Amino acid sequence: MIVLLCLGVFVALTLDSDFDEIEVTNVSIVDGNAALSGLLYRPKSAEAQKPAPAFVIAHGISSSKEMMSSIGLELARRGFISLCLDLFGHGESQGSLEDGQSDPSFGVYSALQYLKSQPFVNSSSLGLIGHSLGAGAARATIARETNIGSTILIGGGFGENVEDPEYGVFNSTFPKNLLVIVGKYDVLFDLEELTSEQLPPIFGTQDEVVPGVLYGEFEAQTARKLVTPATTHLLEIVDATAVSEITLWAEDSFGNRQTPGSAPVSALIYGQREAAVLLATIALISTAMLSFFLTSRLMKIRNGEKSPISEKTSAHQWRMYAIWAIINLALLLPMFGVGYVIQFPPLVFGASIAWWMMASGLVGLLLLSRFSNRIIGKASSLKLTLRDHFSRKEVIGAVISFTIILVAVTILGVSFDFTFRIFSPILRDFSSARRVFAFLAFIPFFLAYFVAEGLFLHDLPRSASGSPQLQHKMRDYAETIIGKILPFVILIAIHYSTKILFDIWILPGFAGFLMEFLVLIIPIFVITTTVSWWFYNKTQRIGYGALFNALVMSWVASVIFPF
Repeated sequence: MIVLLCLGVFVALTLDSDFDEIEVTNVSIVDGNAALSGLLYRPKSAEAQKPAPAFVIAHGISSSKEMMSSIGLELARRGFISLCLDLFGHGESQGSLEDGQSDPSFGVYSALQYLKSQPFVNSSSLGLIGHSLGAGAARATIARETNIGSTILIGGGFGENVEDPEYGVFNSTFPKNLLVIVGKYDVLFDLEELTSEQLPPIFGTQDEVVPGVLYGEFEAQTARKLVTPATTHLLEIVDATAVSEITLWAEDSFGNRQTPGSAPVSALIYGQREAAVLLATIALISTAMLSFFLTSRLMKIRNGEKSPISEKTSAHQWRMYAIWAIINLALLLPMFGVGYVIQFPPLVFGASIAWWMMASGLVGLLLLSRFSNRIIGKASSLKLTLRDHFSRKEVIGAVISFTIILVAVTILGVSFDFTFRIFSPILRDFSSARRVFAFLAFIPFFLAYFVAEGLFLHDLPRSASGSPQLQHKMRDYAETIIGKILPFVILIAIHYSTKILFDIWILPGFAGFLMEFLVLIIPIFVITTTVSWWFYNKTQRIGYGALFNALVMSWVASVIFPF
């Protein structure tokens, strides 16, 4: 696993620098009392004697500069300087979302001034790219800095949220060379309203805007185009069609098209880079899991008396899975609302996730304590059950396994600016004391969840007889994963299938937007369920896996969500 970890890191860093053709550095930008973090991609061909065009790239809410780095990398490979920015309160930047009330550019304007001051930047050839919240931030920047040669708005920048004077008024000549990208399945946009009402005056036409058609001219800086890739709101920034269109638009806007015609998707390398990062992430987590063998020897952790996996009735197994799924789904939307009212831990969306998971855990434990006869077919003391599953040795062992990941991530982050991610940066070194505080605040919320989940998914469905073969273990693992994620997969499938088949959103607007977060949460649930299943098989107790998962999830939440 260590070899795979090193291989993944090496390949990812090599691709991220385009085989040493690009210099990638983390930069700090001062914006009033806040320091903003940026990821700067500079082609080594860009020098003071030969300055290059430059773009500031802004992400959406609860996102980060790393999630926009796919665009930054591909632009840099084509000769553009790209600055991917952590907006106020996001990632490694200081401040909070509330700072956007006084500066609706969320720091993008300051990032633009930073680029203009760099000797290797052609300050007369500047562009802005923004996704969702970042699109509004880009638009607010254009209202202050009108000499922007190329503007690309992805899944944002239109609608009632940007109608105030500080966002400016768009028309057929302002801003210059405007590309609009909105996914066909972007739940936050009504494409019919966009093409028939909002865009025609800006595109200089009285007819409905046709996606894929070029309006205006690049020579006159009045070019306009709408692109509608078959993707969702959150995935617009990594859609191959969208990224390809962005690179072509940048080249045409500044007259430096390197290749004629359309840029083939095969010419993009960010996908291979993300695959290498994913390999490194999985290898890192696997290394921490395998560290159990070392810690179990040091702590003398012994297996329990009953077999971790054995013959069991399918009905009982799936009944436990179903109860746990119902609890999770029933509390999802209500507890998200609670998170908006009680904003603790103090992170946007993070508070909602925390309250949802803690409520699910507590309700699950309460049901087990009150109705154990009906649920598991016999009277059981929850207190005694939990005492059997937790010991001091297992707690220390889980902390050691977690610390191994934390140390490895910190070393690679500080030494190589490497960030582990599954689309979103799920593991990164703590950038500030307030991120550490958020991490500590999340732990009790997530611990309640994983304790209950350990009982429902791993311990209670099992009987105490038999010593299963490998094939039985693998079948049990597959069934456990399916039992965990299937309800969420079905919910997402229903949400999008109605749109694809009947052009109807069951959950429109912000409620539908939450469904997209489930798409990102499912891979994390696969990881946590795998971890807890594996540790349960080694210890026959849920304690090790529950605490390890609580620590990892608290870490993930504390570094992903914005203040």
